Amino acid sequence: MTNLFKTTSRAALIAMIAAAPIAGYAQTATTDTTTTTTTEMPKADMNADATAPMATDPAAPAATDDTMTAEAETPAQPVEGQITMQDADTILADDLIGATVYNNTDATVGDIDDLIIGMDGTVRGVVIGVGGFLGLGEKEVAIEMASLTVVNDDAGNPRLITSATEEDLKAAPEFVTAEDQQREADNASMESTGTGGTMDPAPVQ
Repeated sequence: MTNLFKTTSRAALIAMIAAAPIAGYAQTATTDTTTTTTTEMPKADMNADATAPMATDPAAPAATDDTMTAEAETPAQPVEGQITMQDADTILADDLIGATVYNNTDATVGDIDDLIIGMDGTVRGVVIGVGGFLGLGEKEVAIEMASLTVVNDDAGNPRLITSATEEDLKAAPEFVTAEDQQREADNASMESTGTGGTMDPAPVQ
């Protein structure tokens, strides 16, 4: 009986020893299979993603450079009555105002303070400042543009010549603007109606 028990125990021990490598092998095989499966997973193609074209929105506006180029290539369209270049026989008001006026003997008479322009756009006359010092005590006398001769000096600046002398202009009537005329008319009207704007004296208390 004892021998039978020993024999049975020995057989069981041998069976356990024999089964141990098989279980270890099975576990190793499972691990290797998992590792192999994980290793063989395909990698994402980074270059393909980086170079893939980006999707564009059909409703997005066109490129700014193209728009600017199209605008730059559009030829200018002149408007009705436009003057694009100054003629040689014309002069700018900026060059005329402030210009010195001379007489026939090349003596200085005064300088242009203002222009008198008609509603049709023509320059009818010039206002010449005569006498005074640094603008103080200066008298303004208007002369028709047709009575002046306009020439250019050696530097290309306009030179205005009149037949009148400085003494003639000082003795001539002073130029009165439309605003000054209206002011004088208003003052005369108030004086005639007794509404000169004077205040009544305060009552004595």
